[in-house]
Amino acid sequence: MNQEAATHTRTPQKSKSHWRWIILGALLLITVVGILGYWRYAELYPSTDNAYTGANIVRVASQVSGPVARVYAGEDDKVTAGDPLFDIDPTLYEAALRNARAQFDAAANAAGTEADGLKAAATKLDEKRAALEDALDAYRTAKEAQGEDEAPSPALTTALTNWHDAMKSFRDAQAEFDTEQDKQLTVTTPTVQLRAASAQLDKATHDRVMTHVTAPANGWVSNINIRPGWVVQAGSPAFAIVEDGRWWVDSNFKETDLGRIKKGQSATIHLDMYPGVTLEGVVESISAGSGATFSVLPPENATGNWVKVTQRFPVRIKITSEPNPDKPLRMGASAHVRVDTTEGQQ
Repeated sequence: MNQEAATHTRTPQKSKSHWRWIILGALLLITVVGILGYWRYAELYPSTDNAYTGANIVRVASQVSGPVARVYAGEDDKVTAGDPLFDIDPTLYEAALRNARAQFDAAANAAGTEADGLKAAATKLDEKRAALEDALDAYRTAKEAQGEDEAPSPALTTALTNWHDAMKSFRDAQAEFDTEQDKQLTVTTPTVQLRAASAQLDKATHDRVMTHVTAPANGWVSNINIRPGWVVQAGSPAFAIVEDGRWWVDSNFKETDLGRIKKGQSATIHLDMYPGVTLEGVVESISAGSGATFSVLPPENATGNWVKVTQRFPVRIKITSEPNPDKPLRMGASAHVRVDTTEGQQ
């Protein structure tokens, strides 16, 4: 009886041991399959956390020099191309314009009928410039009446629209004046003097209007470093505008991931600042050099202490998702990028 009981006791133990090995083998198989599956997925869909959003930055600079008279834009203000940003004291440029106009009138009278076209174009140009100044005065008045935290008033919106229309009319008049300058004239001393005087008038008018610095693109004003009274030099950046028309992500992929990444493949983008939000993108370009190649101090690998390090190459991903006003994009935001390399592969 004792022998039979011992036999029955060992049989369940062997059975349990057998199932343990089966379960262990299954777990091992699942682990191996999972690792191979993850490796294959990572190969087909390479990703990186070394990525940051980017956009075009326009450095705003005046074309003429002088002290700043007024500043219309504030830090982080949203502006549209052509909106007034700041004014430079026009006193000297106004005097230069009057002098150029006097020289032009004298040359036009001396040239007789040869100057009729240029005289008419110059008169129209001066009228449109004066209308431009009136439009800016109206905008300035509406801007000063506007509260800091208030939404743009109807008066301010109308004044800004009138300013844009006046600027367009002035540019059209300037183009007509330039066309008249290019027309053939009988070569005489008066006509030669007329051409020189018209060129001086064109430049003086241009400089006078350029004392009003306007936004070159749509975007957000940033890094303002001027105040009324500061003297600015022509060509020196006064502040920057971050454009809102085109956004991308500069992602740095390992060189081992570049074999399958091609231009035109789709990508998904996740920003750390907006958890749960997925943006769509497309591979726009792949750098011809690694990030270290273009650094200030590129690595020198000709020494005996060389250590091989996996390099990273910048890949630009164009953001194709429609902008969300409630979740605006910001330059330099950290991002996670994953590229679908199954597109376009044989």
